[in-house]
Amino acid sequence: MRVVLLAAGFATRLHPLTLDRAKPLLDVGGRPVLSWILDRVLEGAEPSRVVLVTNHRFVDDFRAWAAEAPVEVEVLDDGTSTNEDRLGAIGDLALAVEHMGPSDEPVLVVAGDNLVDFDLGPGLASFDAAAGPLVFVRRVPEPVPPARYSEVLVEGDRVTRFREKPEDPESPLSAICLHLYPSDLAEHLAAFRDESPDLDAPGHFLEWLSHRRTLYATPVSGPYHDIGNHQTLAAAREAFADRGPTT
Repeated sequence: MRVVLLAAGFATRLHPLTLDRAKPLLDVGGRPVLSWILDRVLEGAEPSRVVLVTNHRFVDDFRAWAAEAPVEVEVLDDGTSTNEDRLGAIGDLALAVEHMGPSDEPVLVVAGDNLVDFDLGPGLASFDAAAGPLVFVRRVPEPVPPARYSEVLVEGDRVTRFREKPEDPESPLSAICLHLYPSDLAEHLAAFRDESPDLDAPGHFLEWLSHRRTLYATPVSGPYHDIGNHQTLAAAREAFADRGPTT
């Protein structure tokens, strides 16, 4: 399995904290957010490669972080310096997949600001490369507000419909940015980029892909923090307040 960590955003909703510090490197429980995430990935999988995509502004900070990581992390600079010229999550994912080159291994995609606090192993073990991509899904509070979350409808573990932030949500299940793709991810990314102008939200790619391949879902089985603003950052810090840095 290869792993791609997406960490190239500029986190404008967290200004001024993120003016000089990337969101995945913000402190939670005495450690960078990304360190907790990588711990969970390594507990659930044994990756052959780990590639982190970031922007040019913070690339040196991520290289310093990677130098202390428990596994080799390849830090890839996407060349962007402002929120206005960002490549978007799908643009960055395509860059990472191209950088890794052809392989028969699946690709685990993890957002660098999605602080998962549960064992990924059982969910990852349910992946069947021959069947189709796997997405981790959580239950969001009801009533589900319009145009806020991705929407996932399932029968068993099979996704019967995926929509990115619909105006008329009909399911409380929503995908988080934790996806496992078969080895043909590169060709699907290329086709999507040819057809779609929206490369920012991974959900748009999953919605597109759901019409071409069967998607499968596995539940988020424990605490999860989507760190997007000051309120969610504060909640994550409170939840991890008694953890402290590991030695």
